[in-house]
Amino acid sequence: MQRFRLTLAVAIIATLTVLAPSPSQAYPVYMCSITDVNVEGGDLAEVTASVFPQIPSDFELTYQSQVHTDEGVTSTTASFETNEVDDPTDTTVVATVTTQGEEFSCAGTIRLFPDDDDDDDDDDGDGDDDDGSGGGDGGNGGLLPNTGGERLAWLIIGGILVLVGGGVVVASRRRGA
Repeated sequence: MQRFRLTLAVAIIATLTVLAPSPSQAYPVYMCSITDVNVEGGDLAEVTASVFPQIPSDFELTYQSQVHTDEGVTSTTASFETNEVDDPTDTTVVATVTTQGEEFSCAGTIRLFPDDDDDDDDDDGDGDDDDGSGGGDGGNGGLLPNTGGERLAWLIIGGILVLVGGGVVVASRRRGA
């Protein structure tokens, strides 16, 4: 039994060594995000794109046939003209980011709403009429960061270790009884 445990321990250590991240997988992992925007069709949509980690990068934002570029910044903001719509419509804005020789992209949503004939907006830029009866477009939050969802191998290894540990406990209890 002692030899089995030693063999099992060596096998587990070897597996973890092979699956451990190598220096080529280490940081920095670059990510970008674009704020999602809600606007009335025909109005300007102001979109902000940023890169993480925050290092000077080159940005190219594309919305329909409109392009905005910015160089050597950690974030950029662009205003795009939108089309009038009859029904709520989701459109996509894409950012291509180049930083330290790597190019990657991300996308955001510009949600277009039909022209509101009531016109509750008092034209102060906040989307409401400031008497409490109108509504703004809410927070324009961006995409969530990638926080390690690709570590499925570690989840599988953990499950195997739990099963092996349970087997060892059951085997030792049977031998002791």
